[in-house]
Amino acid sequence: MLLAFFILLGSGSTASAKTAIYEGDIKEGQAYQLNNYIIEFTDIFPEANTASYYVYEKDKEVKDGLLGVNKTANFSFEEKGKVEMRLKSVHGGRVATVVITLSNYNPGDLYINKLLENGRSEAVFAGDPEVVITKSIDKSKIKLGETVTVTVKAKNIGNDTANNITFIDPKQEHFVLEETIYEVPSTIPKMEHGESVPETLVYIYKLKATAAGTFDLKAVNASYTNSIGQIYQISSNIPSITVSEGNKLHANVEARMNVDSLSVERNEKIASSIILRNTGNAPAQAVRVDIHLPESFEYVGGEEGIESIGGTPRIYIETLEPNNDKEFTYTLRAKEVGIYNISSRLSYEYNNGIEAQNQKVNNNSTTLNINVKEGKFDFLIKSPLYIVVSTIILAAVGIHIYRKHKEYRY
Repeated sequence: MLLAFFILLGSGSTASAKTAIYEGDIKEGQAYQLNNYIIEFTDIFPEANTASYYVYEKDKEVKDGLLGVNKTANFSFEEKGKVEMRLKSVHGGRVATVVITLSNYNPGDLYINKLLENGRSEAVFAGDPEVVITKSIDKSKIKLGETVTVTVKAKNIGNDTANNITFIDPKQEHFVLEETIYEVPSTIPKMEHGESVPETLVYIYKLKATAAGTFDLKAVNASYTNSIGQIYQISSNIPSITVSEGNKLHANVEARMNVDSLSVERNEKIASSIILRNTGNAPAQAVRVDIHLPESFEYVGGEEGIESIGGTPRIYIETLEPNNDKEFTYTLRAKEVGIYNISSRLSYEYNNGIEAQNQKVNNNSTTLNINVKEGKFDFLIKSPLYIVVSTIILAAVGIHIYRKHKEYRY
């Protein structure tokens, strides 16, 4: 049993290295094809138990010889493979029974493996189409907001027709598609080969630069098949383009908050203002300022252009032009003693003249600390009621005596 196991193991190992591709009869006038290789048996003589063989790679003869029964011959197959032919027997009617085996090659990679009833004239050979894709640009240096024209062409420099060519041009970061001038259909059915065949125009389009820097445009990818359906994949070259700053617009809105005094008494009013200034070179749109007040502050009122939303002052400007500013004044009242500050949230948007979408900006700002002190009569609030009443009575009596004194004096 153990011996049988090792015999089976050995045979399995041998089978993995050498695979029988064909075992059967081949008549004179017939041939056997393995990919681009053709095997012919001629001069079959039963009385001599011999047959002549010829091996061709496409139309080129690569080997020939004479085989006797149970004798073998071999030839190199493609890169690393080896084909072995064994003449098993010969018969009348010029028929040879042969065994063809293949080693160092995956049989699943055979795209042609068949008996040619009509001999070599029936063979179909697979060539190697080679599609070269060229991606070019009309200029390699531009400024922000300028466009570059991209042209993509393809040519088959191989030795077989390329079929069902599909092109994919990935979206390019830092650029937007400005215009498509020409574009091939999704799939080109056929691209012939040969020096006389002109290049095929694939794309012409314009890209608009949206960022500064040096960028490599992404390669155009393509897939296609040869005449027997083998699949190929290829990528184009990668042109480089440098984009410099220069034409990009921006808005820069500054918000400056002011109060007339940083030290006030409780219940005293505070005159406040906010100045919005656009120091950029693009109009700022939808400019909005929300003024956030401490709970101990009260919004008393402000000039036109300021509205109160739930007690929160808000300023809104549709457009603030470059190198322009606007000032808004309003009044607050401090209700509680303590140290406070007033903050604001600024938001706006603008178009940089390059991208279709507006750029959005948010900023926060805060005033210096405002010290709210006790008022002149705050002591009355803190004193007991009887002291407050007594003080009021004494003040009234004092005023009354003072008046009487003046009357008697005159």
